[in-house]
This record gives sequence, structure tokens and C-alpha cells, in this order.
Amino acid sequence: MIAPQFVHGMRPQGWVEVDAARLLLVLTCFARPADAATRRLPCLPADPFELHFASEYYLQKLDFLLRYPAYFVYELTELHYAGDDSASDTEEVMTTIRRILTDQEPELQTIPFRKFWRGAYERLDDVEAWWLARRLVYTKFEPRGKAAPWKHYFLTKQGVSVAGRLRRNLEHAAWYANRIDEIHRYMGHLSASDIKTRQYRHERYRLAQISELIPDLTVEEIRQSFQDVFGEPLEVPLGQATHG
Repeated sequence: MIAPQFVHGMRPQGWVEVDAARLLLVLTCFARPADAATRRLPCLPADPFELHFASEYYLQKLDFLLRYPAYFVYELTELHYAGDDSASDTEEVMTTIRRILTDQEPELQTIPFRKFWRGAYERLDDVEAWWLARRLVYTKFEPRGKAAPWKHYFLTKQGVSVAGRLRRNLEHAAWYANRIDEIHRYMGHLSASDIKTRQYRHERYRLAQISELIPDLTVEEIRQSFQDVFGEPLEVPLGQATHG
């Protein structure tokens, strides 16, 4: 596999390798070894696999947190305010938020999502075909009667190996991997529905029209939230927070 070159703050149109690599890192972090329930699925692939993840809906929610650093820091603040065990260390959470904003991640790392009827969503057909051609991830559908089928991802040994090489050998892939680890640490216990509920609490997200790019949070929203929760100013220069 030729590792893709990542571009800060940009989403090259049609560059499927970038999406495939980023989402492979998400799957590798959040997928789990097959248990008895997995083995009973009617959609198991015929070929061997190492890890299992469900579903596409959840994957899209996690990708949103990865692609919008401003939303990530806002939700981290909210988790601390709610007394969530994952974000209970005040000094650690404050330091994480200030680091992300001082490093200008909202300006440099945001990859906009388009709004779909269930929120942020992008078709993954090309990514899934790219994975399949290289035997990295098998995508299978579980029938659910009259409801839409549930999509499952099965990561192969090769897929896990490629994700490890990306993490070790590409600087920007390592940035993605580290952020995915943070999302897992602080928000890995949240379901897809939990994340959706949090997204829709934001007016700019909620009011975005179908097919529109979802607006980022503003500097003032981030600063006010931080001040309200921690009782002290954010202390990140205005030009080094988020746009919007």
C-alpha cells in the first residue's frame, strides 16, 4: 500500500485514500475482537478477520468529532461540567483544550461535513471499495426486516497492520491516530445516539440545510463555554481559536 499524503485543513476532492486511511484508523481504535454475538451474525465474511465494528452510523459520528476539533473541545468541556468520569481531571481537560486551540487545530485540521437528513453524513462506497480491493476491511449488511439493514465492518489482519504502519510512519496520520485515541478516551462510552443529541444542541448544526456544509463553532461559543465551566478565561488569542 502506498501511504496517502495528508493535507492540513483541506479535503482533496476525489482523493479516496485520505478518507480510507483516516477512517481505517478510527475503526482500528474502536473495533473489538469478535465475541459470541459477533460470531452469530448472519453477515459474517467468509474470509478471516481480526476485529469487528458496527455501524456506519456510529462511524460517521466519530468521524465528525475527528474532523471538527472545535466541536470536540466544546463537548470535552460539557463532559467535565456534567461530572463524567472520563473528563473528571480538571487540569488535564483544561490543558487539552488550550493545547488544541493554541495549535490552531480548528483552522488547520477541520474537514467540513455536509448535512444529511440524520446529520453529518458522507457516502462511503468508494472508501469501502478501496478497503475491499486491498483486503483491509470487509463491509457486510445485516438484514433488519423492514428497517434499513445494519452495516458491519470486519477488519482483517492486513487492515490492522496497515493502520499500525500509518500511525508509525506518517506524521499527519499519527496526528489523526492521537486524536482518535483522545476521542476514545473521553467519549468512547458515548453511543451514536448520544453524539447525535449533542450535535443537535448546537443551533448552527441544527439549522444547517440538507447538503450544506455544517458550520463550525465560533470563537465566542468556545470561550464562553470554557469560562462558564472552569471559571477562568480561555487565554487563547482570538486569532488562534476557531473560525465561523
